[in-house]
Amino acid sequence: MAEKPGNIKRVVLSRTLQHPMTLYPTAIGVLGAVGIGLFGPVTVAVAAAVAGLGVGLGHLATQVLMRPDSVAAQHFRELHEQLSAKRAEMLADLEARVKKGAEFEGCRGYGDQAFKQLDMVQKRFETMQTLLASKFEPTELTYSRYFVAGEQAFLAVLDTLDSIVSRMHSACAIDPKYYDERVNATRRQKAVAPADEEELRTLKERMALRSSQLDAVNTLLTFNENAITEFDRVNAAIAAVKGAKAQTSVDLDSAMRELETLAQRAQKLSG
Repeated sequence: MAEKPGNIKRVVLSRTLQHPMTLYPTAIGVLGAVGIGLFGPVTVAVAAAVAGLGVGLGHLATQVLMRPDSVAAQHFRELHEQLSAKRAEMLADLEARVKKGAEFEGCRGYGDQAFKQLDMVQKRFETMQTLLASKFEPTELTYSRYFVAGEQAFLAVLDTLDSIVSRMHSACAIDPKYYDERVNATRRQKAVAPADEEELRTLKERMALRSSQLDAVNTLLTFNENAITEFDRVNAAIAAVKGAKAQTSVDLDSAMRELETLAQRAQKLSG
């Protein structure tokens, strides 16, 4: 999820506090201060305290107060690199798996929809990248924030597609025709033995499992349709951005927040 303004400030502060230029000089300064407390104002201790705390706290103030966008942009670039690696790994075999899912007997309608969704969401994300590049500089914090938000939403759809294929594989291994055959055969018997009653019970449980899995597949497919629509809304909002120095709009911010929400929901749905 792309960080909100308050979260971005926390990211900047956290990264700056952990930066060697803040951490190590400040540690030396603290040790110098401890030395002054133990041994008095010894020259070495005073110098260490003043220099260390001066450099460490100076770096902290500069990064947090004067260069927060630069620190945040670096954070988003690193996050983008991580997400891009995950995206490449997921796409490597997902397309083949989704295509195979469209061939599952009894699940072809679901599989065909999933395969089309994979193609659609890839095109939407590619369009988003193109539009962002046309409106913002890649070095801008706004570009990085929106790109990462879109990438996370894209990965969320890939996650649900992966879950869809797995659930279809499970559900479509259960053959409804076999269930009907066994139920009809049992009903034709003059007397139903206890073993036959047990068979009917377990067959019904099997069909209930199939129905439950397909219901989940349907829910995930609907989620993906919502995500694709939100990508369309985001792309329309980006396209509407005007000005030599592009400024974001309320519509764009609203659409990006919805993408972030969808990415969060996907974790619960696919889990």
